[in-house]
Amino acid sequence: MDYYYLALIFAISFASNATPFFGAPYTVISSTVLLRFGFTPLNFAEVVVASGVGAGIAKSVMYGIGYGVGSRLKHNKNVNFFHRIIGGRSFYLAIFITAVMPFFPFDDFVFLIGGAGKASLLKMMEITIPSKVLKSSLEIGIEAEGLLQIGKITRISPVELGIISSVAFAVLGILLFKIDWEKLYLKVERYFKQRSWTNP
Repeated sequence: MDYYYLALIFAISFASNATPFFGAPYTVISSTVLLRFGFTPLNFAEVVVASGVGAGIAKSVMYGIGYGVGSRLKHNKNVNFFHRIIGGRSFYLAIFITAVMPFFPFDDFVFLIGGAGKASLLKMMEITIPSKVLKSSLEIGIEAEGLLQIGKITRISPVELGIISSVAFAVLGILLFKIDWEKLYLKVERYFKQRSWTNP
């Protein structure tokens, strides 16, 4: 694949993941570029590595924000909520889980917390970059195949479907950013507690 497009995928993945709590759906964009040049093993591997490494390195920006404004983060409701959630678990396990989790930018909170607590950025990167490459390999493979199959059914070009999907996921990202995650968590927890009391 042309190195210009690999550099573009890296840049989009970096910019997307360096944007706090929201960014373009970089794996869908990467899948669209992959389909544009052909879904071959070599092209797939190059796109996966470019997107995964770009996404992983970008999280250092979130770490830097946390490091620089750590004292102010204690007033952020969502950051405090996620700090409590991962407090009783392995911090580095939380990095891996949130890094590979699709759709939700929970790893942003983890890196903000890590920066504020001056955790080892090198150790965080050693987990995050391979995790992001793994995430890219799974998501790009599924998304590219999905775009091909949907394109056959709808007779819309897979590249055009990729562009449409990118816009749709960008809008979804905005909506996810506006959610009060602590309130949602408490509602779900309350629901399951009520179910446990009412069911034998």
